[in-house]
Amino acid sequence: MGDRARAWSERTDISARSVLVTILGDTVAPLGGTVWLTDLIALAAPFGFNDRLVRTSMFRLVGERWVVNERVGRRSRYSLTPFGREEFAEADARIYRSHTPAWDGLWTLVFLDAGADPDSELVRHLRWRGFAELTRNVYAAPNGDVAGTGQLVDRLRHDPRPLVAAARFDELGPLANGGPFRETSGLAAAEASYRDLVDRYRWTTSAALDRLSGKDAFLLRTMLVHDLRRARLRDPDLPSDLLPTQWIGDEARDLAGSAYRAVTGASWRFVESVTGLTVDPTDPQLARRFVGTARAVAASAS
Repeated sequence: MGDRARAWSERTDISARSVLVTILGDTVAPLGGTVWLTDLIALAAPFGFNDRLVRTSMFRLVGERWVVNERVGRRSRYSLTPFGREEFAEADARIYRSHTPAWDGLWTLVFLDAGADPDSELVRHLRWRGFAELTRNVYAAPNGDVAGTGQLVDRLRHDPRPLVAAARFDELGPLANGGPFRETSGLAAAEASYRDLVDRYRWTTSAALDRLSGKDAFLLRTMLVHDLRRARLRDPDLPSDLLPTQWIGDEARDLAGSAYRAVTGASWRFVESVTGLTVDPTDPQLARRFVGTARAVAASAS
C-alpha cells in the first residue's frame, strides 16, 4: 500500500490540503474534533506530505474557518470550528450514506443577486450540497431542506442575502431529461468520477483486505473516502426518479463502502497508536457509515 499511496498522492488532482480535509472529516471529527499538529503530521507522512506542507495547509484551513489553532506550551493543536463541524456532519450524510433517501418531490431554490460571483464561497457550498444552476443565478436541489439551506446562507453571511424557497414542478420530464437542470447539473462529470473510482479500486474486491497492516488500512480508507468525496462533490445528488437506470454511483459507493468496512478495525487501531485516543466502534457516527453495502449485508447474514 505504501507505493500505491505515494503514487496516489502524486496525482495532479491531489493536494496536502485536500487530504487533510479528508483526514479531519473521516478521522478527527468522530474523535471529538481536536488533534495535535504532531499527530496530523504523523497521519499525513505515509502519503509523502512533509511537516512544512501540513503546517501550510492547516494555516489555510484556519483562514477558511474550518479549524482554529491553539498553542499549548510549545505544542500546537487544531479544533474544528462550529462551521467545520456542521460541514463535516453534512459531508457524513452524503459520503457514507449507502442509498438515496425517498424524495417528496420538493425542490429547494436559491436566488442570488444579478452580480453574484459564480465562484463564491456560497456557490461552492451549494454545489457540495447537490445544487446545480437551473438558470443564471438560480440554484436548485431536489430536496425540501429550505431551513437547512437558509442556515447555510446565514453562516456564510452572504451579502445581499439570497432568497431561499421551496418549489414543486409538475412536469419532471422536460426538467430532467435534456432540460436545463440535466445540462447544468454536472451529472456526466459525476458519472466519470464514479467510473474512475470503480476502475481504480476494483482490485479491492479480490484482495485480502483483512490482512493489511494498520497503517496500510488507514491509507486505503483515507484514499477511498477522499476519492468518493471528490466524486460526490460533482454529484447533483438526484433522487432515483431522475437518475439513469443502473446508476454507476451506486456501484461506486457499494465498492467503497465494502472496502471501507473491511479495513475499518485495523485502520482505527493505527489511529489509536498515533493519537493515543480511544476509538469506540459502536459510536453511532461510526457504526452507521456505509451500512447497507453488499459486504455489510453479507456479514450480518453470516
